[in-house]
Amino acid sequence: MLLITVLLQKQIKVQGYKRNKKWFKSLLSPFNVMEMGFQGQLFVFFLLVLLPSLILFVVVSGLTGLIGTSIGLVIQVVVFLYVLGRDDFSQRFDAYKTCWEREDYQGAYHCAQQFLNLQAQQDEGPFELHQSVRQSIVYAWFIRFFVFVFWFLVLGISGALACLLTYWFYRENKLPWVKSLLGALEWMPARILALSMAFTGNFVSSFPAVLKFATDFQSNSKTVLFQACLAETQMPKEGFDCTSAQKTLEADNQLMLRCAILWLLVVACLTVFAGF
Repeated sequence: MLLITVLLQKQIKVQGYKRNKKWFKSLLSPFNVMEMGFQGQLFVFFLLVLLPSLILFVVVSGLTGLIGTSIGLVIQVVVFLYVLGRDDFSQRFDAYKTCWEREDYQGAYHCAQQFLNLQAQQDEGPFELHQSVRQSIVYAWFIRFFVFVFWFLVLGISGALACLLTYWFYRENKLPWVKSLLGALEWMPARILALSMAFTGNFVSSFPAVLKFATDFQSNSKTVLFQACLAETQMPKEGFDCTSAQKTLEADNQLMLRCAILWLLVVACLTVFAGF
């Protein structure tokens, strides 16, 4: 089912696509979550995040027989396609690269801020801006694909949907305990992805960084992933070459693509040889 969804997503990608989440905002609007106590916040979280996922699990599990199984498969593909989205992310930084090529670094900053959700200072130099964009690209791959695939493999389509709704719940409310929950959800997939980077890139350079974070419960997933990626294509600040910096973005994008292929190959092997 995962392979079918990924192949279908590749065929129907749309540049600049955004999921329609008005339904989630409308369900959340009656609740003033920020003014509630912890128990109230937990109740709303259960109502809007866990309950829809549980309902989906019950519906899919209850479909039996040839027709029921087929309907269940269609439901899972549609929902997982919604979770992954249809955004052609590889094209998102084309405008950024165009600005970079003509040395319009202020324009490059605004492009990165708009399309990559860049959290960087506008007065940063070219090197700092480039590093921030690299980090944003790697993390964007992670939260648009890898984290959802991981929880789909662990908990099925309900786990992937619950993960997506948890991200949405946090973005709407910014509650510290939800941020901690997201950190827990990202901990394992981030480290598996970092290990994947080592296998699909420069293992000798990347593996020490991967090993260092294996038992690290303090560093967030963005730090873990970027350190693993930085070991693969490191660019020192001294002698930083703006003209060749764009190649590192392509290298990072290709590295993440190889990791995605590796994950799909592992899933395919488990499906064929272990009945996964």
